Amino acid sequence: MARRTSPRRRLARLGAGLVLALIVLWSFGPILVAMLSSFKNQRDIFTYVPTLIFEPTLDNYRLLIDEWSSFWRSLGVSVIATIGAAALVVLVSLPAAYSYSRMARPAVALSALFLIGVRMFPPIIITIPLFPLFTGIGLTDTPVAVILVYAAFQVSMSVLLLKVFLDGVPREIDEAAMLDGATRLQTFFWVTLPQIFPGIAASIIFVALFAWNDFLFAFLLTGTNSKTAPVQIAEMLGAVGEGGVTWGTIFAASVVQLAPILIFVWLIQKPLLRGFAGAPAKG
Repeated sequence: MARRTSPRRRLARLGAGLVLALIVLWSFGPILVAMLSSFKNQRDIFTYVPTLIFEPTLDNYRLLIDEWSSFWRSLGVSVIATIGAAALVVLVSLPAAYSYSRMARPAVALSALFLIGVRMFPPIIITIPLFPLFTGIGLTDTPVAVILVYAAFQVSMSVLLLKVFLDGVPREIDEAAMLDGATRLQTFFWVTLPQIFPGIAASIIFVALFAWNDFLFAFLLTGTNSKTAPVQIAEMLGAVGEGGVTWGTIFAASVVQLAPILIFVWLIQKPLLRGFAGAPAKG
């Protein structure tokens, strides 16, 4: 016979479920408000009693397409900056993480403190000195500028994350491959790398989330030609027309800007959760 659950345990489960539901509601609430508002008429968005039942309209999205071509251009810049930053971070982080995991020396281990220290600096302190440097070499107002800054700011976290996954791959596997005649480079690409794909995926997700949603770096280093979507949405807030700020269009732009990264994270959520847990890959 199946054991009956005690009332105390059922009450505990109910309480845990309610807490989880509140957390989800708190997290998803602003997204739901933005999605609903993007389909509302301007007069219905900020009513004193929020309207949950309304006649939906696509006028906000039509206006976004017809009158805000700059938003779609900035969305393309965000895609370029995000893909470029993620690719550069992985390219730099993999050999560094491998060195920390397989060739650890006291001096090498001490350099990890520098990686952690970089994360402690406020972004504004790093960005301001870079502005005259990028201006001098002609990188200001280009996607390359934000790609380099995003990569520089995120590479430390990616190195440490990938090291955790590499530490989970037994060194005996590497040694066996090299005894069979493989070089260290061949061993890394053929044996070690396939076993840390979840860590690579998690690293890409973390960098992509940062790059896609960043405002400060893009605001300081970009201009007319290469502004990203968050900067463009901020400018839309200042573009006051005859009837004031067109909040419906801004909400529509926010939903469009949010949708790609939500879909991306949903598609590869398992590596993301593994990355948060810091679980090493299993051979």
